[in-house]
Amino acid sequence: MRIKLNANDFLCLICGISMDKYDIKFHKIDKSTVNVKRLGNGHWLELQEIEYIDPSTKVTRKWEVCKRKGSTTTKEKKSIDAVDIHAITREENKPPQIVLVIQFRPPIGRYCIEFPSGLIDDNETVETAALRELQEETGYYGQITRISEPICYEPGLTDSLTKIIDMEIDLTSIENINPKKKLEDDEWSLQTIKIPLDNLYDTLQIATTAF
Repeated sequence: MRIKLNANDFLCLICGISMDKYDIKFHKIDKSTVNVKRLGNGHWLELQEIEYIDPSTKVTRKWEVCKRKGSTTTKEKKSIDAVDIHAITREENKPPQIVLVIQFRPPIGRYCIEFPSGLIDDNETVETAALRELQEETGYYGQITRISEPICYEPGLTDSLTKIIDMEIDLTSIENINPKKKLEDDEWSLQTIKIPLDNLYDTLQIATTAF
């Protein structure tokens, strides 16, 4: 059965509102039937095979999953792996800009335009990680204005979760006059750019032709 949703219906659906009007069934997986097998082991990641019983057909199914490695010493770290930062600059009489980074990504062999981001360290909160990553990757000090609910990057491939952190950067503050990055060795290619919010999509479309 295929369900056609308009924009308002879709918003209701993803917000968990008014779902009774849709013919949607959630089949509960019996966790006692789930088996996890390690297929490969790297420095940062491991490949697993998850075997489970499909409750709708009772068929045994398998799924390959890429998981992050590392200790999970805090409650925060157990649920959220990383932060992605939406940082907007504020400066009197000047239009707001979004702060982005450009860096080389080996999996696709290209440079990418991205949000500043990074993993949450052990014993670190989401807020602390976001402020640290922004300062390390861009040199700027920001103020958090909003934190999103957990977001899964690609649930068909990994269980890795992030939170989107909205920030504002006061470019007139002393600490942001001469920003200095604190990059790690593997961030050798990382560069910071600021793009006006006006016509942002068109600007990014043009920028991608350079890569």
